[in-house]
Amino acid sequence: MPRFFFHIIAENTFLDDEGTSFSDDQEAMLHARELAVEMMRSIGVVKGAIVIENEDSGGLFEVPLSWSN
Repeated sequence: MPRFFFHIIAENTFLDDEGTSFSDDQEAMLHARELAVEMMRSIGVVKGAIVIENEDSGGLFEVPLSWSN
């Protein structure tokens, strides 16, 4: 299973040095979306994104931490 890293890029940047294994990109994206919702609930809306990186292929996608409905 590939390992994915979830880097938070916002006012403060937090790099995920450990990563988490997921079976595919879709599972990793779902996890990132859940993480974004959890972060916005706990700390409010911030400008930034969660950048998801695959240990094998590098950067894959990002999930914004703020958006408008």
